[in-house]
Amino acid sequence: MHTFIERFQFLRSRMIKISQKISVIIPAFNEEKNLPRVLKVLEKIKWIDEIIVVDDCSEDKTASVAEGFGIKVISHKKNSGKGGAMATGAKAAKHELLLFLDADLTGLQEDHILKILAPICFTHEADLSLGVFGLEELKSTNLMNMAFPSISGQRAIFKSKLPSLEIIAKQRYGVDYFITKSIPKNRRAVITLPNLSQVIKEDKSENLVKGIQSRVKMYQEILKTMNSMKKDGK
Repeated sequence: MHTFIERFQFLRSRMIKISQKISVIIPAFNEEKNLPRVLKVLEKIKWIDEIIVVDDCSEDKTASVAEGFGIKVISHKKNSGKGGAMATGAKAAKHELLLFLDADLTGLQEDHILKILAPICFTHEADLSLGVFGLEELKSTNLMNMAFPSISGQRAIFKSKLPSLEIIAKQRYGVDYFITKSIPKNRRAVITLPNLSQVIKEDKSENLVKGIQSRVKMYQEILKTMNSMKKDGK
């Protein structure tokens, strides 16, 4: 169920014209099958000014698939992890307002994007807006996303509010947590995005074992960033 504030933000976002130019950044690694689903939604949204896909040295046709949409594609020659891809996208973005989205989303709609942007663009109550999946699907990724919004890949932030891009580039999967914790808690907003989810790693991999290994690696990188920040007192 949505809170009153979420409903207010959404209704207001539908009434107010978006005047702030926006760059959408999508980090992608081996997402040729899932990426088109996301880009087909974004290309229909007329008020989005720039879409950047950062291909993190994929082994499939992620880059060529993205290029087929006529958008900006940046390809890494070496895999840099999610943090590296996000830093590359932020550095290349033309506009101050950045929206980061995962490449494997399912159910994405324009309304979801408006809801993420509302706390920053319309109510101005936040410097970082985090979009978390609803629980219509009881998938592991939805449950983790709802329980730990700090690691959500769906987020909006002004470029000037980001920490050092050089440090961001080193965080790999820990990057979302790192950026979240760099913003004061009272300047973060968490928005529920109904009927939005993503393809889980186990379904993307050739077999279940590789999928589990990929998930474990992701959590290890997140924990590494968390522990590092705790040692620094953040």
